[in-house]
Amino acid sequence: MGPNGSSENEKDNLHHAKDAGVRPVAVAPLDTRQPHMVFDNFNLDVVIKVLASTIFSPFFVVFLPITFLSQTHSTHPSFIFSCVWTALVCCVATWNHIDRVYKSGGNWLFGPKKLNWDEQIVLITGGGSGVGALLAETLAMRNVSVVVLIKDPPKFETDNGNINTYICDVSHYKAVEAVAEQIREEVGDPTILVNNAGVVQGKLLLDLTEEDIHNTFGSNTLSHFWILKAFLPALIRRGMGHVVTMSSVMGVVGAAQMTDYCASKAALISLNQSLRFELDNRYKTPNIHTTLLLPSFIQTDLFSKTILPTSRIFNFFCPPIQPHVIVKRIIENLDQGTSEIIRLPFYTQLSRFLGDGVGVVPSWTRDMIQRIAGADHAMRAYGPKPDAAERLALEKERKKGSGSTDR
Repeated sequence: MGPNGSSENEKDNLHHAKDAGVRPVAVAPLDTRQPHMVFDNFNLDVVIKVLASTIFSPFFVVFLPITFLSQTHSTHPSFIFSCVWTALVCCVATWNHIDRVYKSGGNWLFGPKKLNWDEQIVLITGGGSGVGALLAETLAMRNVSVVVLIKDPPKFETDNGNINTYICDVSHYKAVEAVAEQIREEVGDPTILVNNAGVVQGKLLLDLTEEDIHNTFGSNTLSHFWILKAFLPALIRRGMGHVVTMSSVMGVVGAAQMTDYCASKAALISLNQSLRFELDNRYKTPNIHTTLLLPSFIQTDLFSKTILPTSRIFNFFCPPIQPHVIVKRIIENLDQGTSEIIRLPFYTQLSRFLGDGVGVVPSWTRDMIQRIAGADHAMRAYGPKPDAAERLALEKERKKGSGSTDR
């Protein structure tokens, strides 16, 4: 990783800055900011992938009855069970196919038309690092025109001409308005919006300042509204497009020392659902698809100080996610052209039952899972030291000590 050089081209670009202070700049190459991709370790998600391709795959199980029948007779329990299992798997697969067809706006026999990447302009917020940077670099390598919005000037530069980077604080509507006009003039109207920008404070509620709360909701929540207000009208006029919303499983289940973060991500879940209804029923544009991501802990700088259990059992059932896994799923979903809710890794499926808004799982079960996961202590490395809880504990100890002395 080297320092950011100042080239003549950069200086020329800076002279084209508008009065709003929004200017195009260069972005770092991927290998200077991200660790090299690694193969997935053996964990629950690997097991699920294998099962999904075998005993839960209709293309696999249809051969089971034939196999058993060749070895037994038609009244044998193994043959009967294989028929029942095949029918069940095929029914589930048909149900999922109907759901995909409905969400893609396709027909019953043929899948949706593949996305023509040559016609796309992808806008990514928070594209200076982590998932946003990796997604921008991956798409740019496929010769896709990419627009990246970052808050601060980058420390690295790239020679990839497919990436157009602009400095913009997306938490402020006026800044988004200004950069939107510049993007339309210089690049064109984005056809895919990836709202990825986000921050984390990692403080207890009583340690959060007014500025902390404004920053969290500005970056994590309000930025989505400002980007949609600026760029959604062009998608509606075009009648097609895609909106990708980066939320979090923490917006469903919550955890200590993340009150602002969890609340800001929870708002995005409702935003995505309400936007879906508006696009379908008010704007009459079902071909504008929406994707909501609800991942757990992603191994990026944002959560570099997060403390999680290190046991092999925990890592098997609750593995952290590499950024390239998220990027792969986003691109696959854009290719398929469907509106999806993506939960990664597999254990995040439990969030469908654990949240207070659902209330399916008893409180004692939810609290036990929370303790096993260590979720309420994962952010102990963030925030001030001592934090609000520790200060109150010390205050109680001092009062208790002074009371004993008086007696």
